Amino acid sequence: MSPQKDNQPVSRPCYAHTATQANGSPDPDRAKWQPLAACTPQAPGHLDAVAALAADFASALGAADWARFAGLWHDLGKFSDAFQNYLSSATDPDADGESDPATGRARGPDHSTAGAQHAAGADPLLGPLLAYLIAGHHAGLPNGRDESQTCLEVRLRKTIEPWLDHARAAGCAEIPAPFPRPPGRAFTSGYAMGFFLRLSFSALVDADHLDTEAFMSPARTAARRLQPLPPLADLKRLLDARLARFGPPTTPVNRARAAVLDACRAAAVQTPGLFSLTVPTGGGKTLASLAFALEHALRHGMERVIYVLPFTSIIEQNAAVFRDLFAPLGVDLVLEHHSNLDPDAAHRTPAARLASENWHARVIVTTNVQFFESLHSNRPSACRRLHRLARSVIILDEAQTLPVTLLRPCLRALEELTATTPDGRAVYGSSIVLCTATQPAITRRADFPSGLDGVREIIPDRATLFADLARVRVTDLGRMPLPDVELAARLAAHPRVLCIVNTRRHAAALYQLLPADGARFHLSALMCPEHRATLLGDPREPAPGTIRHALRHGLPCRVIATQLIEAGVDVDFPVVYRALAGLDSIAQAAGRCNREGRLNEQGLLGETYVFQPEASIPAGFLRQSADSAAEILPVHAADPLSPAAVEAYFRLHYWRNERQTDAKSVLDCFPSRLARPEDLFGLRFKDCAERFRIIESAYESVIVPYGQRGRELVAELRATYAPSEQNALARRLQRFVVQIPAAQARAALGRGLVQLHERFLVLDDDGAYSAELGLQLATERGYDPELLITA
Repeated sequence: MSPQKDNQPVSRPCYAHTATQANGSPDPDRAKWQPLAACTPQAPGHLDAVAALAADFASALGAADWARFAGLWHDLGKFSDAFQNYLSSATDPDADGESDPATGRARGPDHSTAGAQHAAGADPLLGPLLAYLIAGHHAGLPNGRDESQTCLEVRLRKTIEPWLDHARAAGCAEIPAPFPRPPGRAFTSGYAMGFFLRLSFSALVDADHLDTEAFMSPARTAARRLQPLPPLADLKRLLDARLARFGPPTTPVNRARAAVLDACRAAAVQTPGLFSLTVPTGGGKTLASLAFALEHALRHGMERVIYVLPFTSIIEQNAAVFRDLFAPLGVDLVLEHHSNLDPDAAHRTPAARLASENWHARVIVTTNVQFFESLHSNRPSACRRLHRLARSVIILDEAQTLPVTLLRPCLRALEELTATTPDGRAVYGSSIVLCTATQPAITRRADFPSGLDGVREIIPDRATLFADLARVRVTDLGRMPLPDVELAARLAAHPRVLCIVNTRRHAAALYQLLPADGARFHLSALMCPEHRATLLGDPREPAPGTIRHALRHGLPCRVIATQLIEAGVDVDFPVVYRALAGLDSIAQAAGRCNREGRLNEQGLLGETYVFQPEASIPAGFLRQSADSAAEILPVHAADPLSPAAVEAYFRLHYWRNERQTDAKSVLDCFPSRLARPEDLFGLRFKDCAERFRIIESAYESVIVPYGQRGRELVAELRATYAPSEQNALARRLQRFVVQIPAAQARAALGRGLVQLHERFLVLDDDGAYSAELGLQLATERGYDPELLITA
């Protein structure tokens, strides 16, 4: 650690940020600059303001004092003469003299190492832990020890510019006695400590960004609408009023839905922790789980409800339901956060876009990718929202889609969020609800030691509920491959039928075998999201020629689709065919069959057929899950989707893949115990973030000019070169993107089918995009990214 002079404190003004003139350059009038330390009690400096905000955010973590000193010390290096001179000469009004996290290039003197060294010197055991937060507040949480020059251990020995005299004069270098401590739970393992540090890092980063923004961009701060959010009691009142409109249940299905709702309300009184909600498709679990969440939050002093889902189609569907429900409380109440957002949508107000940075909302709807990758990230922008997870009710919808290769780290994160102290007090005060029709067998047992303990099922009698909501008969056609020609003939014999296959290539081939009679439809990820949405039709008023219009009016409708249609797409067919896949995928396919129970009213059931496809099932996860299902289907032939069958499937599937449940060794980034002082430097945040990737990007995004709006946006993109304008356009173009393998993208570039505009791949051949099949560049060979998980 670099020694600092211990001279008599010398007082002189020090600044955190310069002011901005109308032309965007720094204002030379220092009276307008933001002071680093408090000038008067009525005018707090940047350090004091960040300390107060961080403490407020971290109070939900039981770590207010811990975060307060992280905030007070995070910019101590700005007291150096070198930094103050840099501010005076900087051309960037937002200059803060730290490495740019996007480029890694230094923008001025290092100012974060000073606070890290000060914390480490203040307490030899606890100080280095606080140093992680301070050292990483710009570039990201570092590894404690590695071969690089950016790890914490090296930075604590780094020679830096003197700063201590001016900090002491400002009263910002005092060391508290006793030194603040993380909660006791954090010391139980390296992962638990890393988890706590990441959440408290979130409080620091959010506080730093908000205070800097308030000074640099007051209009942006005003647009955030940071006033208190509506009370959860108001949300519950609106939900109760909506549910009351349904009246007494008069049909078997509605009586079953009412029983689900009653069970959710009854379970809400239980202490926070882990819950499961196992409800078959059509059981009303969306509103029932919301009823549980709001009642549970109100009873236990929680602050928000977070829905985590695997597919953007479900997110958009649920968010629309919630926005409609809570519309009287304001358009910004429900925050939708995922990568496929349409920035031009009415609900994407400036305040909503800003709230997505730190999840300042009562109801948040997001993806597995955003949720779990943030929980294992080291980047300030990704971690910034994490402190909002404390004192929240988190609904993991479609919990069976947790990625098997990252299952153990995911479960460890859920375990930490719901952890309790030895005397039973909640550490972070959160509850998790594993909500699905096919509950994965992720509880701890002898053959699955990494499972969760203490999961409480909300539905008291699952077998009866599933029997009451039975609308589909699932028939396994056996393991003899069904030729495509025979399959197409079967499909053509049904006026309305859905067939779901495993690859885009199979979907296209099968579609072309159907009669071209105007009743055939094709859906796959070779079609951009806007194209698929157009073909499906608006859920409320579908236009003629769309799938939903045909179904609503009883017209012939034969759909060949990949598994993307299982992702919460609300369609209802009397007959469904599903190529062999995991039992959870088969259940999702069956959820598109007799979805509304109309056949039950005639004393009939929907029919779902599972078939062995003619082509071999792609290797990897899909084949592994299909092999597990192939073993379970004959054993549970009477009801392959019963809770007993599903549990048997997941037990077999996870047992087979137990060694792969942390395939990237994410948990190895943290020591199992913190028994020695040197173990404190064994936390490898950077490595963890690099290893935890739900979506491995072996694919490239190609922008396609689909429809009038797509053509206009592509033309605008081709004429745009400014990075900020390109980024804004890129967000608007998300719904016009198709993912293809990187090798296929390179080949398309070489053939001139695709052009590279700056960093964007844009389709340049209109003939390569089919109104029926989407992007047609080359023969597909591998398993495609049919949105098993979306960002």
